[in-house]
Amino acid sequence: MRHLLPLLFVFSLCSCPAILRDAQKVSFDFPLEAVKASLAAHKTAAITSRRFKQRDLRPLINNLPDAFTVDTAGRSVQDRPLWRVAWGAGPTEVLLWSQMHGNEPTATAALFDLFSWLEGSSDGLDTIRQTLREELHLTFLPMLNPDGAEVYQRRNALGIDLNRDALRLSSPEARLLKGERDRLDADWGFNLHDQSTYYSAGFPAEKGCVASILAPAYDWEKSINGQREDAMQMIALMNDIWQDEVPGQIGRYNDDFEPRAFGDNLQKWGTRTILIESGGYAGDPEKQEIRRLNLLGLIAGLYGIATNGQEAYSLDDYWAIPENQSNGMHDLKLVGGTVVRPDGEFVMDIGFRKSERSLPPDYRTFSSRAYVSDVGDLHTFGAFETIDAEGLRIVPGKTLAGELDSLSLLNLSPDELYQQGITAVVADKLLLDHPLKDRLRVLPPGNTASETVAPGQSVDLLLYRGDRLVGRVFQGQYLEVE
Repeated sequence: MRHLLPLLFVFSLCSCPAILRDAQKVSFDFPLEAVKASLAAHKTAAITSRRFKQRDLRPLINNLPDAFTVDTAGRSVQDRPLWRVAWGAGPTEVLLWSQMHGNEPTATAALFDLFSWLEGSSDGLDTIRQTLREELHLTFLPMLNPDGAEVYQRRNALGIDLNRDALRLSSPEARLLKGERDRLDADWGFNLHDQSTYYSAGFPAEKGCVASILAPAYDWEKSINGQREDAMQMIALMNDIWQDEVPGQIGRYNDDFEPRAFGDNLQKWGTRTILIESGGYAGDPEKQEIRRLNLLGLIAGLYGIATNGQEAYSLDDYWAIPENQSNGMHDLKLVGGTVVRPDGEFVMDIGFRKSERSLPPDYRTFSSRAYVSDVGDLHTFGAFETIDAEGLRIVPGKTLAGELDSLSLLNLSPDELYQQGITAVVADKLLLDHPLKDRLRVLPPGNTASETVAPGQSVDLLLYRGDRLVGRVFQGQYLEVE
């Protein structure tokens, strides 16, 4: 009997599905280096920035290989086509949609790269592609909100946030997405977005979030059923792949239930849903590196689905991903400098961020404004660039007296003006562009530059060690002074 009890105990463990799954856990065999090496060849050359329009994508759609099925599945509010692209012959239905917010295009570019990669060959990865083709049927909605993309805005032409229209379905774009999920009875869904570049991966912040990922909740209690657990495990798989490239820069999005959102409702309707939010990466303002990382993660995730690779990961792996923090990052942070003010000198940190404004009529260009995002003790916040300003005096730049015509401006020496504490000049008329604009703040008539170091202020700074000028902050960027 003493020998029989251990056998009964083992039998009872194996009869429990969860423990049986752990006992039979498989490894995820993914040729990471080979896949990484293959990506550059499949970057769609026609997409080089964020503010592309649907008409820019039409030639790419028209030239997709015969392996893809392409049709117009619906029309937007402004009667633009809503394209549906399908690939693969497998039994597992995967639905991927991008740019339901018109100003969130990173994954749209990555999907066109993925189209190229799926039909690639002769790079040692043909067996991977064959597995995907035989196991999966992929349906893409590559630009769900073309009207928003046209003017680079979040909402559609009705002013509706499509990601809050999953139940009422007021918008034709939302009705299409719901209809596709139901038509396919999709097993998996990839909900592809962009988020602010100022999210951090965890808090106190050290690194920014290159991407945030989430298996959305489907009820207020944030319950975990089998489908949501699968999505969590798949996210853990994708995170593992991404950590090889951007360690410590993947965050887990807050999973508070949003009853109007598509991701939450697809999870409720039985589709294992994965949210990917493309964030910020130092030196990558157009998110082209993040686009590449999207492609890498999608290939790994799809191969994971095809091979049941998520079973190599646990819920603990998912929960170990640090929760992201909005506004955890600054573009620039000056640490420990002494700010010279009219009322005295004060030691403080200074953070800078930038805001963008898309410009009509084509909304392909934008203006950028750098501003002080915070002051004080900022040691719990991260930055894409941090300058140790301890022992330095920080003085707001001043505006040169008088108004100058364009020729007089050209005769100025910015370096000499810096030595006088001047960082801004006033023109005698509005100048939309000027050769000096990258070295001096050129203001329109009647204006002066801010000299206030406070949140919201667009101020330039001069940094001194004793009486010697050693650096300056110009439009939110730190530059050393020779």
